[in-house]
Amino acid sequence: MAALVMAEEPPLQEYNWAFGNMYTETDLAGCSRQLRGLYEDLHIYAYAPDCKLAFRNPNKATFASLPATDADAFLYVIERQHLEGDVVPRDHLEWQALVRKAIDTLNHRVESPALEKLVDEGKEEEQGGSWPSVEDIPQHTFINARSRLLNRRGKDVLCRLHIVEGLTREQGAVDYRMVLGSDCAAEDVTLMLSEWLPSNAEILPVRTEGSLMNAMTLPGDHPVVEKKKRLRHRKSLQKIVDSVDPKRMEQDITWLTGEAQGSPFTTRSSTSPQSHKVAAWLLDQFEASGSCTKVEFMNHNSRFGPNVLCTIKGTTLPDELVILGAHHDSRGSFFNPRAPGANDDGSGTGMLLAVARAIHEHKVTFERTVIIAAFSGEEQGLLGSAAYARLLRTQGAKVVTMLQGDMLAYQMPGEPIQTAFPLRHHTPELTDLLVNVTQMYVPETKVGFTGACCSDHQSFFENGYPATAFFERNGPIADPKYHNSADLVYRAGYSFEELAANTKAMMASIFEMANYKSGSLDDEAW
Repeated sequence: MAALVMAEEPPLQEYNWAFGNMYTETDLAGCSRQLRGLYEDLHIYAYAPDCKLAFRNPNKATFASLPATDADAFLYVIERQHLEGDVVPRDHLEWQALVRKAIDTLNHRVESPALEKLVDEGKEEEQGGSWPSVEDIPQHTFINARSRLLNRRGKDVLCRLHIVEGLTREQGAVDYRMVLGSDCAAEDVTLMLSEWLPSNAEILPVRTEGSLMNAMTLPGDHPVVEKKKRLRHRKSLQKIVDSVDPKRMEQDITWLTGEAQGSPFTTRSSTSPQSHKVAAWLLDQFEASGSCTKVEFMNHNSRFGPNVLCTIKGTTLPDELVILGAHHDSRGSFFNPRAPGANDDGSGTGMLLAVARAIHEHKVTFERTVIIAAFSGEEQGLLGSAAYARLLRTQGAKVVTMLQGDMLAYQMPGEPIQTAFPLRHHTPELTDLLVNVTQMYVPETKVGFTGACCSDHQSFFENGYPATAFFERNGPIADPKYHNSADLVYRAGYSFEELAANTKAMMASIFEMANYKSGSLDDEAW
């Protein structure tokens, strides 16, 4: 994680920080260098005082170009979070209306000529019938506000911030969040936000966009391609995957969420002290499973709990790596220190432990080396997995497959058991293979695809490794407690039947790709 500030550039505090919508491309004109960061999962853009900031709609020309002085006086929109996953984003003009309505609702009028101009332009186009009306905008809920009189450059400045949530009419679920502000310098915003949120008291510099590698076509002799050619059902593997114990997974996940009696955990937020304790607990569980050749921490940020890695050394192809991942960190609601993360991603973490125990219980060995990885920092931008993927690439490691399990346990009322694979940031040949594996070993699940993104497999995909992910549902995210302090096990929709099916699918997939052999069951010939 390299900061992008060079010695000859202005000090960090002299940059203006603009909080941009993560679904909208952001251009910076006339800038010698750009910084990008994350605050929780809020995307932040920094630019030098002489820059101009432009927000661009993918389907239209640049629609807003704010001089740095105006952008400094009005912080645009920090975050837009869609519970429906990767849906078509709202248009920028609707967002201007959302901002205005939020401000009016709060009865705190932000005076900004640039904002007034943009909203007026939006009204004109809206009257032409091109844009949604204000009546179509979901209701707003006032969350919190901070005001502070500050002395900046010899004059008094009133720094005001407001956090607003928009609710859907149907279920009252959070559809988006906005942070509005006026006359706030970068250091003021950082300080005031740190007073609100339970973690991340500083902005985290991250890699710039554009590092995503093009999807590779795997060569004909790649292990993934070869496996697809000779894939067939194996009775011994079917017996292993059918041994998945939902009750044991319930014990693990309720311990992680704090719902089990005696559990010390209330949050697994990456920067909380409990994140380190969760990592230590996971290390103990991997060691107790008896399956790992080596268990270790991987520290990637001094403020974060570490990644936890369980390595099971391969017998004949130990230099070829098959990685099974999930993230152990969690995220809750704003202003709520509780972050149980039962589904996101306690479900994936429970899956990792179930696989580790099954390996030992069935005396399984692998030709390839298997690494079971519990990552931290996923909610802050895939930071733990990115650090690990970069390390492996630097070492010249041969990663044959990386599979990620994230959100595996929510089942919408009336829907069947499902397993979904990503539509982007994945390796198509690997995804195709695992669709076949899932249908072969878990016939009770309906297999499909999702536009929801992005989890730790993307870090490996970006580094040129074959990678894909498992998700709980075909279509967009539907869990109403996504990124919410009520993401608990004991609630409507949390299904251990769903979780068991996805765990079986991932277990079968990782065993197949690593070329398993079982010493406790009759093993068919290869």
